[in-house]
Amino acid sequence: MLPQVFIDHKRVRQNLERVFHNPLFSNINFRPHFKTHQSVETGRIFREFGIDKITVSSFPMAEYFANDGWQDIMIAIPINPADSGSYSKLADKISLHFLVDSAEAAEIAMNQIQNSVTFHIKCDCGYGRAGIPVQNKERFSEIIKLFSTYTNHDFGGLVSHFGNSYHLDEKGIFDINLSGTSDLRNLKTYLETLHGLNCSISIGDTPSLRLYNDEILNEIDEIRPGNFVYYDVMQFLAGHCRITDIAAALEVPVLSLYPKRNEVLVHGGAVHLSKESCPMPDGKIGYGVAIRLSENGIGEVIQGAFVDRLSQEHGILRVQPGFFNEFKPGDSIGILPVHSCLMVSAMK
Repeated sequence: MLPQVFIDHKRVRQNLERVFHNPLFSNINFRPHFKTHQSVETGRIFREFGIDKITVSSFPMAEYFANDGWQDIMIAIPINPADSGSYSKLADKISLHFLVDSAEAAEIAMNQIQNSVTFHIKCDCGYGRAGIPVQNKERFSEIIKLFSTYTNHDFGGLVSHFGNSYHLDEKGIFDINLSGTSDLRNLKTYLETLHGLNCSISIGDTPSLRLYNDEILNEIDEIRPGNFVYYDVMQFLAGHCRITDIAAALEVPVLSLYPKRNEVLVHGGAVHLSKESCPMPDGKIGYGVAIRLSENGIGEVIQGAFVDRLSQEHGILRVQPGFFNEFKPGDSIGILPVHSCLMVSAMK
């Protein structure tokens, strides 16, 4: 067998139920980010929960899900005007949403995209990756004035992503959400008063999901978490999920055993897991946690078994002596990834 992604659909449904049945979100629109799973099959499980709007991270991903019937899709990276022709074709079939963070890119895109689309302004609330700094109200106003000159396109509101939440403790995550959403509300009031329009606010990331409360979500119209569908080792170690919530693993064959050095060779390397690493429960850096797999889904953690190092196709596990009593070459085991989004992307 070759390495392959193993999805525990029971855990997927449990993860979705925990979020979508939370009364805190009863008045919030969900637009989950599908870059985590990139799967038509998993996407259809979201439909069971009434989801009809989604977020993706690229145009090919938008086409992929549009071909499975999704009719309302946001591409959550700043628009590339060079792809306007492709955007326009897809916008003839579905409701397409784009992000802009410069008037120049927005103007080029709006001139070249013939079919109606919705533009949202990307806001930087401190992450520092993309977007207009939320305090720079004049730049937001400049883009909205530009939007008003194009009657064939719509203004969708403000979009932000608190990506720095992935590297903070619980208090830090709570604080950036509190300050970030406050800044967004102030910007919303300013723009609505100045331009006489409705300015919705969309936020979302998985680490923040369990810390939301009424104060943070006040005047928030939409959230866009993604990783919560599968979770991963990074989320578990940060306290955002239980190990039994992780719903995606890499199934790999055991190739060779090295009892004298307590190591195992598996066919599962950097091209499958990515090179994302983090401190493991044994105190050492690792690239994944070994687990048992069965027909019933993802099973128990194999005690003391972690991915120690990676080459392109191979992985070396550091293991406890008991591993050699249970497994032999030709067996398959699972690896819970450090970052499920990257594993899924690497595995296409």
